[in-house]
Amino acid sequence: MLGKKKNEDYSAKAVKVSADGLTTIAQGTIVTGTVTVEGNLRLDGTVDGNISCKGKVVIGPQGKIKGDITCDAAVLHGMLQGDIHVTEELIMKSGCIMNGDVYTCKLEIESKARFNGTCNTTEKSMPVEGKAALSGKHAQEG
Repeated sequence: MLGKKKNEDYSAKAVKVSADGLTTIAQGTIVTGTVTVEGNLRLDGTVDGNISCKGKVVIGPQGKIKGDITCDAAVLHGMLQGDIHVTEELIMKSGCIMNGDVYTCKLEIESKARFNGTCNTTEKSMPVEGKAALSGKHAQEG
């Protein structure tokens, strides 16, 4: 292979993210499967699967998710079809579409945001992993 050093393994290379720990899924990108992010996530593309994020998730106006989200904080501008488990704060911006159940200790919904589901308040100290285990709804429906 041109330019490849002998015995160099590219499969072990990490995906480079910006200095502030932001991972971006750009508009036009489609991801199928589970997405796990150590920092923050900005989504302007499409994800068909669950998202687990140890930081903040921002779904841009063109962003679409069909699956569940588990994160510390979230701002929804786009569409989410699935449940969301947030340890801190969830903000649904004007024009967003949320079809699923919400598990959070703090919720802000702007006018003209569409929310179809139930809202469940949680303790702020409840870990994200614990809330995901309580839901299990989508896993049981198969």
